[in-house]
Amino acid sequence: MPVDPDLRAELLAMAATERRLRESVPPSVATGGAPEYSGARRDLDAMHAARLWEILDDLECWPGRSVAGDDGAEAAWSLAQHARYDPELQRRCLEMLEVAVDCEDAPAVHHALLLDRVRMAEGRPQVFGSQLVRRCVDDTADETAGDVDAIEPWPIEDPSAVDVRRAAVGLEPLAAYVATMRRRYTTLLQG
Repeated sequence: MPVDPDLRAELLAMAATERRLRESVPPSVATGGAPEYSGARRDLDAMHAARLWEILDDLECWPGRSVAGDDGAEAAWSLAQHARYDPELQRRCLEMLEVAVDCEDAPAVHHALLLDRVRMAEGRPQVFGSQLVRRCVDDTADETAGDVDAIEPWPIEDPSAVDVRRAAVGLEPLAAYVATMRRRYTTLLQG
């Protein structure tokens, strides 16, 4: 199946719109989850999720490299990764991504990151340690609001082997990733 330029362009446009909304959010909103952000994000996510469902139904496979090009496949993954208000869509994307990875039509890291996101949403331990959360002290987030050490991985299945799994899909060691994310979080708070 040749690359579909219209599908590629559509996926890129959707991902760009989502990225612009995410980047336009002030740091206090990004770390605190203000209602006006949630409403705008939910509306956009719902619209993109509905369209991604249609794309998956039409293609009956993941819009990978062969259909959407490298950047279109990246855009499709980004949309799936951020569709947190539609866990069924994320699970469907995960299944299709697994097949695409097996056929070398999508990067293994896309499946790994979405797998962690889905498992976290289901309350299960993640596999690759990509999902970080703010640790709360005594059930109050305020006590750790400015504490970058309060950013930690969601529980990880078999944590002793996480760096081996991360390396297999092209991810840096967990400690380096957590340090990078803590620096970004500090920058957000100082923003």
